[in-house]
Amino acid sequence: MKYEIITIGSVTRDAFFKSDAFKVEKNPNVRTGEQMCLMLGTKIAVQEVVFTTGGGGTNTAVGFSRQGLRTASICRIGDDISGRAIIEEFEKEGVANLSQVDKEYPTAFSLILVAPDGERTILEHRGANDHITEKEIDWSGLESEWLFLDSLAGNTNLMKEAIDWAKKNDVKIACNPGKKMVQMGRELRPFIEGIDIFISNEDEAGLITGVEPGNTEKIFEEMDKIIKEVVVMTRGPKGVMVSDGKNIYSAGTPDSPVVDRTGAGDAFSAGFVSGYINSGGDIENAIQLGTANATSVVQYFGAKKGHLKKGDWGGYPKIEVAKN
Repeated sequence: MKYEIITIGSVTRDAFFKSDAFKVEKNPNVRTGEQMCLMLGTKIAVQEVVFTTGGGGTNTAVGFSRQGLRTASICRIGDDISGRAIIEEFEKEGVANLSQVDKEYPTAFSLILVAPDGERTILEHRGANDHITEKEIDWSGLESEWLFLDSLAGNTNLMKEAIDWAKKNDVKIACNPGKKMVQMGRELRPFIEGIDIFISNEDEAGLITGVEPGNTEKIFEEMDKIIKEVVVMTRGPKGVMVSDGKNIYSAGTPDSPVVDRTGAGDAFSAGFVSGYINSGGDIENAIQLGTANATSVVQYFGAKKGHLKKGDWGGYPKIEVAKN
């Protein structure tokens, strides 16, 4: 079967614990400037508990499928209950299951502690995610129009083989790299050169280009030399900026309630790429759908429940997109 998009990336079994007792305090000595504080030696009441699945590879796969794209997902799961839950979810969401099953390592698991304002701290066990391999992918049997690459656990061999396969078969490539890939900095450039859509935040783009964050125009100038079509730079609450090599588009984020921010970036990526594909390359449409999808996802626990279906904008008003 020929798919419209195949995702390769991470998958997790997620447990969300939300409590009024999860206090957030300012601390200039930590990277984010804030920390979550818990008392030792006590029991803490948890008001809400939700079990779901996550991971960028499967989050985006569900998003693409709900937008009407024939979708398959390659990830690595354990031979366990969590892995079977993910396969069941694929069946429910209409995503073709191309998972690798690991007989030694369990499906990745995350415990997500959610503060009252929706911010969270994630305790992560990588499990089978760290063992995804290019050697168990039947490249010759794959057919697709697009390939979406998410976190590959730092596996540069997998990234190279996936991109080489795509280029040889005229498959367009979108990429939102994981932390280990971004930490390669400028060494990542040869891997992503000539791909079609690249999505990252401003700090990550700065690492890859060697340009200090804040010098947005210069970052785009350097990224435009690497990426074939579209560079997307997410900016958290400030919204998003996008370059097509000729123009820079910018948009903010709408005011909306936030229950849990987990999966917001994946939701934006899935919405943006779906909008770009389904509209024939309309960047403003892609920004609108990416923003609406992310806005919807953060209003629920879990990274998948709020993904919008094709034609459903969730009742969100269009945001203003500036172009210069």
